[in-house]
Order: sequence, then C-alpha cells, then structure tokens
Amino acid sequence: MRTAVLDIDTCEFETAPLTTGELAAIHAYEAAVAGSGIRDCFDCFDVASVRDHETEFGQDATRIMLREYARYLNTWYLALDTLLGDGLTCTTQATRYSTAMIRYITAAADDYHRTRQDFEHTVTTWTLALLTGGADADYPPPTRSLNLPMQILSDE
Repeated sequence: MRTAVLDIDTCEFETAPLTTGELAAIHAYEAAVAGSGIRDCFDCFDVASVRDHETEFGQDATRIMLREYARYLNTWYLALDTLLGDGLTCTTQATRYSTAMIRYITAAADDYHRTRQDFEHTVTTWTLALLTGGADADYPPPTRSLNLPMQILSDE
C-alpha cells in the first residue's frame, strides 16, 4: 500500500505547523484516496496489466474495468477538490493556504495528475491496439520531461 502523498514533517519544514483544520482536511483526503484503496489500484495499472485482464476476462469485462477505474479517478478528483476548499485558512485578515498546506496540496495534485496521465495513456494505447489490431498501436511511450544532457524525453 502506498503511503501518504507527503509526510507532515516535510510539509512543515522551516514553516508554521499545519493547523487542526488543515490536518483534518489532509486526513479526510487521505481516507478518501489512500484509505479507500483508490491510490493502490493504480500501482500496477499499465498496458500489460490491461492486456492480461483482456486475455483472462475478455474485451467487454476489460471495458467495464476501465470504466470503474475512471470512476476511481473521479472520486480522487472530488477528494482533491474538497481538500482545496477545506485546506484554506480563513482569518479576519485573509483567506489563504499556509506554506505547509501549499506543499501538501501541490504534492497531492502532482500525484493525481501523474496517475491520471498514466491512466489516459494506458487506455489510449489499449484502445488504439484494438482498432488497429497491433500490440503497440504505434502510440508513443509516456513522457513527462525533457533531459537535455542525455538528449531524451523521460517519463520521470
């Protein structure tokens, strides 16, 4: 099972600690995403696992499974959206995110977006393979960054 997005000590490093309200928002988010097992569902989710599922259960069952994973992502999105609202610190002077909360929300959003991009890449590759009849469907590998010294596109 994956651990929390970012540990609290890292969020609070050299800044004010998270408030009780912020901690409650983080715990609710973690319960919705990690505690429910949604984040773990995507740990081994790739084209090979989808193809294995198709081989064992057939295309119709695989389509149903992919729709279920899409629902998991929607639940994750809603939990992140709730975290954005519940993580605000409201005072008489301002409504804002604390530095520690910004760190946590940024890591949580990065985790969600990376997972969503992986899901979309997997579904696109699998679907194109069905349409073209080829295992790889001539779809490019997932990339996230440019590594100029190595002259490559990287997935890290």
